[in-house]
Amino acid sequence: MRRSRSAYTLFELLLVMAILVVLAAVSYPSLDSMFATHKAAAAADQVRAAWAEARSHAVDEGRAYRFAIVPNKGNFRVAPDGGDFWSGNGPPVADDPTNAPFILEETLPKGVIFTSLESAQSGSGPPSGDTTALPSGSIDPATWSSVATFLPDGSTLDNVDIVFQTRGARPLGVSLRALTGVVTVRQLGREGTGR
Repeated sequence: MRRSRSAYTLFELLLVMAILVVLAAVSYPSLDSMFATHKAAAAADQVRAAWAEARSHAVDEGRAYRFAIVPNKGNFRVAPDGGDFWSGNGPPVADDPTNAPFILEETLPKGVIFTSLESAQSGSGPPSGDTTALPSGSIDPATWSSVATFLPDGSTLDNVDIVFQTRGARPLGVSLRALTGVVTVRQLGREGTGR
């Protein structure tokens, strides 16, 4: 007497593959949104760290530091608030090379841009592709838009509100209070308000 060997038929394999494809197609939008939200949160953390560095150096060195962005791109810069550091001629030669001024020029995670509240409310997201940030070191000095100036006493000149936007996620707002230095991060709704 022969025993039949159990095996899967071609139809059963194709059915399982079809179910897996349908599940992947259904879950992809939520996974994409989750990663987009994570990127925006990482960008907010990166800017908060840059603000902390700028405040720390302003207090330690006794001079103002400026935080500037390239609007509708993912570039930001921190440097002393002097014309020599923002003119494009390169930083001036430090009197004491061991105590060179702090200069930071970075980009946000790929796909995340700085935007205005009005643009975020209109629903126009960042451009697709790799055009969300300019190459570091090649930015025209006139392109920088000053956002915050950290004073030697640890405060800033004005309250600051910036918005991060990425495709597939709601805009993320970050606020800095001038006098206290308290930073608040909130997800913006369709009307540009917090949740």
